[in-house]
Amino acid sequence: MLDRDGHIRIIDLGLAQDGVTSSSKISGVTGTDVYMAPEVIAGLEYDTAVDWWSLGVVVSRMSSGCSPFYYGSISEEVYKSITTAKADIPSWLDADAQHLLKNLLHKNPERRLGVYNNIRDHPFFNTIVWEDLEERRAQPPCVPFRAALENKHLLWPVDTTPLHLVAGFSYMSPSLAR
Repeated sequence: MLDRDGHIRIIDLGLAQDGVTSSSKISGVTGTDVYMAPEVIAGLEYDTAVDWWSLGVVVSRMSSGCSPFYYGSISEEVYKSITTAKADIPSWLDADAQHLLKNLLHKNPERRLGVYNNIRDHPFFNTIVWEDLEERRAQPPCVPFRAALENKHLLWPVDTTPLHLVAGFSYMSPSLAR
């Protein structure tokens, strides 16, 4: 997601698993099947390496328009593709992008980029000054259209009572609440 100034905000609604860290392993199959890492599908214990895998799937889809594995309605084929097939990474992608995807989509979680090496050091990101990005000093490449952010094009009803009240619901993980 982008904030009103065009800075990216990565969000996680915490709808799959809470409390996963790089030093604690959990088990169980949760998430959207086409983004699941092989170790999740195999029913093994896993850690944050599964998030690096999912990032690889997202980056692949964003950069090429295609999933790196079978993408369809037959779950068994999705699982088989993820656990046994080589990632389908288009040869027309930039060499650094291809290398990034191959390393994020490594079947062995111990050898997956983000676990094995710092992803910030990958050549794909060599133009990013991470400190400037984190401190919001970097110029965003895209700034959202102000009128859209301010909802000027929408005609909201005078009564602003939400249509679907869900008492006590929060998108915030209990571990993040202060």
